[in-house]
Amino acid sequence: MNAIRDIRARTLASTLSGIILLSAANSYADVSQSPLSLTIGVPPNLLLTLDESGSMSWGYVPDSIESSVISGSYITRLYAASAFNPMYYNPNTKYVIPPFFDEKGNEVKLSTEFTSAPINGFRPDDGTLNLSDYYRPTGKEYRMPTGAHNRLNGPENDFRVTQALTTNQTPVEVTSSAGIVFRLSRPGGTRTCEIKQSGPVQSTTNFTCSRSGTTNTYIASTPAYYYAFDSTLASCNNSTSNTNCYKLVFVGDDEKENFAIWYSFYRTRALATLSATSLAFAQLSPAVRLGWQDLARCTTLNGGSASLCKDNKFRQYDSLHKGQFYSWLKDIYFNSGTPLPAAMKRAGEFLKEDVAWHKYPNSRNTSDRNTTENTYACRASYHILMTDGMWNATTSDPDPFNHDNVNIKLPDGKTYTGQHPYKDAKESTLADLAMHYWSTDLNPNLGNKLPGYIPFKSGDSTTDYWDARNDPATWQHMTNFIMGLGLTSSLNSPGIPWSGSTHKGAGYEALVAGTKDWPEASSSSANNVYDLWHAAINSRGEFFSVDSPEAMVQAFDDILDRIADRKSTAARPAINSGQVSADENDEGKVITVSYQTSYASDDNWSGDVKRFEKSWNAQNNAFETAQVWSAESQIPPWASRNIKIAGDSNNGMVNFTWANAGSANTVGTLAYWLNRDPENSNVVDNRAQQRLEYLRGNRSGEGSTFRQRSSVLGDFYSSTPAVVSGARYLVNVTNALEKTNTYSEFAKEAAKRTPRVYVGGNDGMLHAFNAKTGAEEFAFIPSSVFNKLNKLTGSNYSHEFYVEGTPVVGDVFTGTEWRTILVGTLKAGGKSIFALDITTPGEEKLLWEFDDSKLSEATVKMGYSFAQPTIARLHTGKWAVVIGNGYESEGNTSGKAALFVIDALEGNLLKSLEVQGTVGVPNGLSSAKLGDFNADGVADYAYAGDLQGNVWRFDLLRSGRSESDPFTREDDGETAISDFKVAYSGAPLFRATFNNTPQPITSAPSLVLHPTGTGYLVVFGTGKFFETGDKEGNKSIAQSVYGIWDKQTRGELASNPGINRSSLQQQSISEQTTVSAADGSTRQGRVISNNAIDWGTQNGWYLNLVQSDGEMVVENMSQLGRTIFMQSLVPNDDPCGDGAANWTYALNPFTGGRTVQNSFDYTPTGDAESTNISAIRQDGEGGGTISQNSDGGFQYCTGQTCANIYPDPSSIGRQTWRRVETED
Repeated sequence: MNAIRDIRARTLASTLSGIILLSAANSYADVSQSPLSLTIGVPPNLLLTLDESGSMSWGYVPDSIESSVISGSYITRLYAASAFNPMYYNPNTKYVIPPFFDEKGNEVKLSTEFTSAPINGFRPDDGTLNLSDYYRPTGKEYRMPTGAHNRLNGPENDFRVTQALTTNQTPVEVTSSAGIVFRLSRPGGTRTCEIKQSGPVQSTTNFTCSRSGTTNTYIASTPAYYYAFDSTLASCNNSTSNTNCYKLVFVGDDEKENFAIWYSFYRTRALATLSATSLAFAQLSPAVRLGWQDLARCTTLNGGSASLCKDNKFRQYDSLHKGQFYSWLKDIYFNSGTPLPAAMKRAGEFLKEDVAWHKYPNSRNTSDRNTTENTYACRASYHILMTDGMWNATTSDPDPFNHDNVNIKLPDGKTYTGQHPYKDAKESTLADLAMHYWSTDLNPNLGNKLPGYIPFKSGDSTTDYWDARNDPATWQHMTNFIMGLGLTSSLNSPGIPWSGSTHKGAGYEALVAGTKDWPEASSSSANNVYDLWHAAINSRGEFFSVDSPEAMVQAFDDILDRIADRKSTAARPAINSGQVSADENDEGKVITVSYQTSYASDDNWSGDVKRFEKSWNAQNNAFETAQVWSAESQIPPWASRNIKIAGDSNNGMVNFTWANAGSANTVGTLAYWLNRDPENSNVVDNRAQQRLEYLRGNRSGEGSTFRQRSSVLGDFYSSTPAVVSGARYLVNVTNALEKTNTYSEFAKEAAKRTPRVYVGGNDGMLHAFNAKTGAEEFAFIPSSVFNKLNKLTGSNYSHEFYVEGTPVVGDVFTGTEWRTILVGTLKAGGKSIFALDITTPGEEKLLWEFDDSKLSEATVKMGYSFAQPTIARLHTGKWAVVIGNGYESEGNTSGKAALFVIDALEGNLLKSLEVQGTVGVPNGLSSAKLGDFNADGVADYAYAGDLQGNVWRFDLLRSGRSESDPFTREDDGETAISDFKVAYSGAPLFRATFNNTPQPITSAPSLVLHPTGTGYLVVFGTGKFFETGDKEGNKSIAQSVYGIWDKQTRGELASNPGINRSSLQQQSISEQTTVSAADGSTRQGRVISNNAIDWGTQNGWYLNLVQSDGEMVVENMSQLGRTIFMQSLVPNDDPCGDGAANWTYALNPFTGGRTVQNSFDYTPTGDAESTNISAIRQDGEGGGTISQNSDGGFQYCTGQTCANIYPDPSSIGRQTWRRVETED
């Protein structure tokens, strides 16, 4: 069943939540599905024009069927058949009562009943009808709200019979054409008439009949009805225009509510338009700026007549403005002509006014100030025009105008020379106006900063510029989204058929090629329906031709989605998003190798992985970096790619092919999800196999059926590559760990395997590339992303995350042999994790997938898997995957979070260590850091923060162990998983707050041995940057960096530590200044205080970051020697700017203050408190990595933006469970 459905807030691109559609009110309720560091611009200007012409009062479409559906005072069967007249009741559509609001913006609950249905559902006081008695459909006229309600009789021969009766006539039965049986008699001089229960009449309740005057005609009065198409009926030729193909159906009890909703809210063009508009605009964000008009009565977009427009001053869509808008809707008088050109001109001219570009247009708040600085040049403007007719009046311009068949110098310097598909042979058309308001800079005082919308790329910039599917305009212009109701049948000009989409089909292709010209439009011409399509193309918008109420609702929904897609595209060229570096020995020559991922949001969200090699050039006396390969350029042919999904086989996987997709009719299978059209409310379209082949890399359907791609590889945003070659651990340590020499043999074999680079992509796959050649050798699609893979094929794809997490790789012991496993996470892509055995390339095995199905007995469920897992050896003797439960899990408002301990080989939950935060506030555990206090390779403790600012310690050992060696492994067999506990009797080690407001923790802490030798310093930062509300940062509080002393780390039963902020030493950013490098380059630098700590009375330190910048810490720190290197994120507060900035800090972990050495290659340009620079400002995003050059020097890199760093060379050993070669 199709559904006319309420339009709810969606995460659009993403991402336009809070710009076009309302986001959820809960600040922890909307994980962003596009990178928050991308600019999504400012709320757009939105202008709405509704057609209030007299034809909108009709109950049928198109106009041309009038003689087929109405005959005098009667309708025909075709009127009441949705198969012929799409406006009439369709039993296969679920109609919904639209939302509505009073003049102050308060929601009003509208209603209707079968026995008391308002003739205008938006104005229930205008009268009601009992649809169970003497139902007569609305005819040609119901000019809301004040016009007479014209109703027509049912089909003449279906509801009446003619029979002469003689005096004392015994009962006689006469059957109408529709099968209604009349029982007639004339006892004496009185004529009687009743309806017999027969034919379509299942019950005679509410059926009556009467004699018409003095004639021999008897008329049946019946409940509401409709006609259903039935090709098996006698004399039916299987044509929807043949009345013999329809049978009469009276509305049954199970349909009465649905029919009443249709009658009160959708039965005429006007009612359907009001309902569709009400549904679409109910969830419009208050940030959007809205103006409205109709065609002939409300004709001013910024303060028209109060009686005709209400208060339609152009302003933000707050509750009062919303109330005025809905008040206007219900009072529109549908009784005019169709002067569409004049309405479009008014919209375009309004956008030339200053008020259209003010940040606070017509604000009611006296403190709002419009300035040059907040008049943004990146604000887009859209005009939504809805009509049911062909325009019949032009503008008031005295002279003809031609804008699409002349040469035009565009504001960006390019020249338009009348070309297809834009030009035509006529002047003064709607398309001419649309071209004018697209090609003209509507505010030349503003810079040209609109992001181009280029979803279709050919590789040639000129071709892309003139491709009508793209909008390259960076100047202020107007784009039209036009909806035509009941006009599809008129799009029938030879050679230019309408295919259902603006930019698809043979008609569009002929117009682009110039083999067909646009039909000539003029006032009242039948060709004017083509002018609607033409106008949309000329303004780089879209045209929607709809013929039914449900299609109209969907079109309004699609229009707002299209606008949202354009705003959320955040067009940017390739951004380096993740990097991992390592040293390799190439024939005795040491080279530094890095693997760089990237994403390009302006290139259809394409991505790539590249290998770079950095080596010393003795001849040039300099380091040189060269690209070695690009993975995107050598993806195998689509049919031969080695892509796997979970399946019943020896290795737990099967090929990602149609044969293994399951039945499309079985809910939950891969085929079931791929068989749905993401462009049309996920309705079944029987293209599942084509979608699967598209995802494999078949590009034959791109640009027509499916989304155009610039690359088969999807974008790589935050997944950092994991390089896998030899063994992961030191041989001697690991042999001792399991008391066997088997790791030595394993390491010898592992050294022979082909090095690979594993990385997760937002094409739904974990990819494995040959590290030497860049060839893709393997890919895996987790089952939990099956239900949204179809979205990747949509032509109007709005970014979503899929396999977004960084793979974690480790070697584990099965009891008899060593295996290398990879644990993958999805981050914002989903609420699950998975593990693969990747010991031998080419022989991969799926070990397990972990989601809520594995947590049936756990209170805390799996959230979005942002937490990074750790593969660790436990005191129980098992190897485990340890991970925080993540964010936005089911029931997360309980305040609980959990650390999951999962069997590394089997995927079963061994232990859920649950913690309790504040009830009623959403929570979730972030990445954990595991502590190995005695460096024996066995995890002793885990530390993790949560969204409520709590830092938790988890004891992964038995309490009361040997005081001389509390971490001994001798009793591995005696340690049970039940011995694992939340430390401090379930209390947090510390609560991070600023002015009593919790500071969320979303990155893993670092562990540093305390300088006294007792316990750890737990170093962590606060901040949150994954939900749509985080984009600009939380500037109401400062975020902080902490070093908290955990003294009780000797296996004892820990008591409450009692640490609070007042017992910490504060450090501060003492100055920010310009710093310079030896080569003369400059950037901003910071110096941090160096206040001493009294460890006798104090329990650590803290450093507040810059509150006004929204500065935060959301990436893991790196420890090198006696220095903590940390990257902070500063969200971009320029709505027309790109990206995010960061500060790279070097901190003394023992004090939180500046380091004893200058950690950077920069010195202050003027006087400063210290020459030891504590932080430098860098560009880029995605976290920092430390690499070592072949000369022994170190660099801290964000993407490919690097800075030399100089840590204190002193080592403080290893305190955390880690891979040996990538120490934090």
